[in-house]
Amino acid sequence: MSETHLVQADRLKSLCTEIQMAAGIGQADAQVVADCLVEANLMGLDTHGVIRLKVYLDRIREGGNNPTPTIRTVKDAPCTALLDADNALGPVGGKAGMDLAINKAATTGLAMVLVTNGNHYGPAGYYTRMTTERDMIGLSLSNVLASMPPTGGAQAQIGNNPYSIAFPTGNEPAVVVDGATSKASWGKLFLYAQTRQDLPADCYLDAKGNVTVDPQAVLAGGCLLPIAGHKGYGLAAAIELLTGMLAGSVLDHDIPHPYKKLDTPGANTFTMMAIRPDAFGKIETFKRRMDEWARRLRNTRKAPGADRIYLPGEIEHITRQKRLAEGIPLNEAMWKELHTLASDASVDIDA
Repeated sequence: MSETHLVQADRLKSLCTEIQMAAGIGQADAQVVADCLVEANLMGLDTHGVIRLKVYLDRIREGGNNPTPTIRTVKDAPCTALLDADNALGPVGGKAGMDLAINKAATTGLAMVLVTNGNHYGPAGYYTRMTTERDMIGLSLSNVLASMPPTGGAQAQIGNNPYSIAFPTGNEPAVVVDGATSKASWGKLFLYAQTRQDLPADCYLDAKGNVTVDPQAVLAGGCLLPIAGHKGYGLAAAIELLTGMLAGSVLDHDIPHPYKKLDTPGANTFTMMAIRPDAFGKIETFKRRMDEWARRLRNTRKAPGADRIYLPGEIEHITRQKRLAEGIPLNEAMWKELHTLASDASVDIDA
């Protein structure tokens, strides 16, 4: 069993920021990316955490990402906007989009912002949690490169497009629905390839369209399978239409592979929405009812073998508290990779 290294969140964020800055990324953008990655690790979403840092840096080095983007407004209206992320690292464009949606919703009650020319933006829930901190409901969507077949197909034509919807509460943790439309993620594939584990069954296809548990077989041209069969396929399709199609931008099948084409600009589109519950009633009443709803679900009679019922996002909330106190566990391979990235950037990882 490989050794596990515990790293405090603040130290890991600082380290990731310094490494990015050494690659020419501005401090403010580097801090956004570091915060997004480390927050994923804090919540136990290790497939979307600092394991992604190396490929982000590889893309900067090869010219696939813009280290100093200028995000511009293409269209603007009181409740909507279209932004061009200028090929920024995904979290930079994603945060800009949600910040704008929140600011607009503060005035209008509801706002939706689309962001084109983006890149992999990490966990969709990172952005919707921004809205719950402002007592708003949030929606976050992204299209990604084609990685799943339509129902009945054996060729990747649509992305395992991620989504998140989050709701503010009173005393309970925010309710955060966060996932992708595939049974398992590319991040899990990379993590299992790194740790040399078999993949979960019935989640991946090889290049010939056969189900496989071998990470290398998937990496050699395979694809993912959608959640819930045709229902997951339909949800993924709807997200593609609400992102790339609505923005008049690139659709899933034309998004370049971010890991195989390191020198090619990204083409993801994000959809960010913020909704003020007090546009429809008192916020105090909404949050009180959210708490009551959460407790009713949690107190549901349990099925045999179940110890506890969790609300969406609650396990991540509990994991975050634990990891803030004890440190973020990184496996040996990830720790060595961070050492190499720090050394290449002339950053002291042990400082």
